[in-house]
Amino acid sequence: GKKIYKQTTGGAMGSSLTLTLANIFMSNWQKKLVEEQTKTGEFYGR
Repeated sequence: GKKIYKQTTGGAMGSSLTLTLANIFMSNWQKKLVEEQTKTGEFYGR
């Protein structure tokens, strides 16, 4: 049957706010990763 679920935590997928927050988080994560890999001579591409 059809069920309805209520989201109790987090932001709505597809909203401009959660998209912006996800981009900020991933940008910060990627910057730290690239800095670490530069030290070890590794390569990261996305």
